[in-house]
Amino acid sequence: MEPHHLIPMALTDYFGVDLDREQNIFSLCSNCHNQIHYGAKADVKRLIARLFLAREQEISAILGRRICVEELYQIYKVC
Repeated sequence: MEPHHLIPMALTDYFGVDLDREQNIFSLCSNCHNQIHYGAKADVKRLIARLFLAREQEISAILGRRICVEELYQIYKVC
């Protein structure tokens, strides 16, 4: 298993909060982790949506605002 930050740590300044938090970290198998970083757009979108929907409220809570899956698609450049 490998840890993956759904909202990348590189965006800490953009969101103005610590993104290295349990709510934002997912444990992925090696295959899924590679897919989310290097996979086809459709596969990346599917994985992002699945992870986001599992913790949508928790992630929005740490950000202090609502975030939608489309915003994550833009972050991952798969829109």
